[in-house]
Formats: sequence, structure tokens, C-alpha cells
Amino acid sequence: MLGEIRGEVRFKEPLSFHTSLRMGGFADIFVVPQDVDDIRHALLFAEREQLPVAVLGGGNNLLVRDRGVRGVVLKLEGCLGRAEFHGEEAVAGAGVSLSSLIREAAALNLGGIEALVGIPATVGGALAMNAGTADGNIGDFVSAVYFLHPDGSIGEFKPGSGTSYKQFYAPRGAVLVGCRLQLHRRPLPEIQKDIKQRLKGKKSTQPLALASAGFIWKNPGTDLATKLIEKAGLKGKRINGAEISAKHANFIVNRGGAMAADVLALMEITRERVHAQFNIYLEPEIRVLGE
Repeated sequence: MLGEIRGEVRFKEPLSFHTSLRMGGFADIFVVPQDVDDIRHALLFAEREQLPVAVLGGGNNLLVRDRGVRGVVLKLEGCLGRAEFHGEEAVAGAGVSLSSLIREAAALNLGGIEALVGIPATVGGALAMNAGTADGNIGDFVSAVYFLHPDGSIGEFKPGSGTSYKQFYAPRGAVLVGCRLQLHRRPLPEIQKDIKQRLKGKKSTQPLALASAGFIWKNPGTDLATKLIEKAGLKGKRINGAEISAKHANFIVNRGGAMAADVLALMEITRERVHAQFNIYLEPEIRVLGE
């Protein structure tokens, strides 16, 4: 079945090449599908061989452990990379980058999703994490989400009737392949001004020049994780090449040569210190993958 894949199939692929933290071990089988048929073939192969499947988008907000990932890793960035616009809706494939989607929509005087600007993710990755900011998550704009079952059939979920996207979890073994987003008409100059202001704020407060993975921790209720970490005295804390950013305490950056074990050690120290001082248990925002 792998031989039927028209895209790329690699063995023992270093995942440090595919994550924004620039660390992590090897993927046993690494598939870069060309289209939905390639994804079907990869899922059928994994099901037949009883192998686990992991899905990567842009590799952001992801920590791959040092011993790598067993089974099949599907990298969707570059696949399913088109967005279409119908009235005030966008239909976007999982491989579309959020930044491209926002730009394409803005060129058509369509806005609403500016809250997602600056999030370094594909649509699929953003859907999987329900990525967002204080002004809104991608799930707030979802009118339908599409997923591929291992048997090759396409499933659809539509929020409504008391359910929201936040309550949706893709069926086991299924892969998110795209979504439909509700936008609204807005003049291009207004959208551009909003985007510029948001990006300026991110550049001034976040360590964007260093290898990182976005926010490490979810905000617990009304508290801000970054403030709790600062108050715990951990800003700038370093283990080998991994550092809790001195610019924004909810980022861990790779200053060179950091291992996933270093990041995990910093996370454990943070969790224990914040819990000891504030009786608050931080939950990871970052996804941890592998052995």
C-alpha cells in the first residue's frame, strides 16, 4: 500500500527538521501525501500493520520526544493546501497555513479571523488544538469540519443544536482534512490595520526570533499562565539549551542544542513550582509526541 502513495515515503526521518523547536527523534515511517488518496493508502497500511498514526501540520506547538515516533507520521503541510471562498464562507484544506488563509480572505474583503493572525499553524493543526488567542479560537468560526476515516470515507461534523466545535473530537483513527469557516465582509484597510497592530504586539512581547513552539501552558481559568510562571521566579530558567523565555514566560525556547528531555524537565519544574506556590495545576497547551 505504501507503494501506491504518489507523494513521499521516508524511513527514519529526523523530526527535528519538521518542528519549530528543532528537536526530536526519528519517525519510523514518514509520509508526505500528495492528496487525499495518499492519506487513505497510508491509513489503510497502518490499520493492516496495526501501527499507530500521528499527524503533523507545520510542526508548531509540538514537542517530539528524543526517541522519536513509532509507526506512521503523516505530514499534511503542503497537502490539502487550497482554500476556496463562497460568499462569506471559506472552505480550507488542512494543509493551508492560517497566515495564507487570513491574507487570501482579506484580499476579498473578508474578515473575522484576524484574531488568529500570527499563530504559526496550518488549518489542520489549528483545528486539532482549537488554536486561538484571547480574542477567539478557530472553533468560534467553524461551521463544519471534515475528517477522513481509515476506510476512506469522509465524515462531517457541524456545530449546532447545543454542541460547539470545542466539544468535537475526531473519531479514533480519523484525520482532519479541512473545514468550513464563517467570515464576514470588512474593508481591506480595516483588516490590514488590525493585522498590523496584532503582529506588532506579538513581536514586542514574544521571542519570535528563537526556535520555540508557541504557548507551553493553557491559561488556568482567569489566571494567566505567564504571570504565574513569572511570580514563581522561573522566567529565564535554563536547562542546557532550553530556556523559559526571558521575554515571555509561557514560551520555552531552544537556544541551541536543546533536547526534548530538557524541555520536559523545565515543564516539570514549572508545574511543580506553580502548584506549590499557588495551588494551581497547569495543563500543557503544547502537544507531546513520541517515546
